[in-house]
Amino acid sequence: MNLIKIPTLPASLLTVTTLLLAGLLTQPVQAGIYKWTDDAGEVHYSQTRPPGNTPAEKIEGAPPPPDPAVVHQEQQQLQDRLDAMDERDKAQKEAAGLEKEREEVAKIDEKNCITARNNLVKLQQGGIKRYLTPEGDVVRLTDNERAQRINEANSQIEMYCSP
Repeated sequence: MNLIKIPTLPASLLTVTTLLLAGLLTQPVQAGIYKWTDDAGEVHYSQTRPPGNTPAEKIEGAPPPPDPAVVHQEQQQLQDRLDAMDERDKAQKEAAGLEKEREEVAKIDEKNCITARNNLVKLQQGGIKRYLTPEGDVVRLTDNERAQRINEANSQIEMYCSP
């Protein structure tokens, strides 16, 4: 049987060759994709430049993924902005609720003011000679009771009619 003898390389040459190949494999790939249209109008895509002086567009690959620390920081900034917006919305709603409550109180005060003024006019004109109690009894007011009610009406006017 005939054996084929394979020539052996010296160890130093083998080492140098291995290092060169390893160095080439670790280099980033700079190849892109080229897009061009030929004379017939067909669009071509290739990893090599088109033949001759045909104009071509180099299409870059996808960008590398972002750094997770940067992504986390950006997410935190967005969350902070959302939280700030939520706080502003909450404050605006509270302010709107307080304003609505003030308006309702103002309407009630206005009604109480009108009632107190009407009561005072009637008491001063002597229009209320009889009074209906909460129990449903009708009683006549004495001069002292009438004066006391006039004072109460004046106090209510002060309370509900002042700006």
